[in-house]
Amino acid sequence: MAVMQDNTTCVWDKTMKNTKIKLGEQIKKFRILRGMTQNDLAEKVGLTEKQISKIETGIHYPMFENFVKIMEVLGVGMKDFDNDLNIENNILRNSILKILYRANDYELKYYSIMIKQLEKLFKEQKNN
Repeated sequence: MAVMQDNTTCVWDKTMKNTKIKLGEQIKKFRILRGMTQNDLAEKVGLTEKQISKIETGIHYPMFENFVKIMEVLGVGMKDFDNDLNIENNILRNSILKILYRANDYELKYYSIMIKQLEKLFKEQKNN
């Protein structure tokens, strides 16, 4: 969890944690409604039962690809989740952050260049 210099927790981190918990609760609800165990879901998605447990309890976000698989197995779509969760953006953001955290200095340099170029492109498109 990110901590600001005055040792207060960032509001963004609290929001992300609440979103992970809500998302996990909804995945669990859909799984139970389909009469599936965590192990059933894990096998069909290609994860471990422990990974499903961590997703359902809000410890971890699923990677975007795994979230898509979970939705397919449970027969639900984005529209079936609470609108206020902004799930797709949060999962994508989390996936991108994981890539950045794992990157070495060389990779970070090029990610930074690419992101700056994308920002410039988006600003140009917005102005047109």
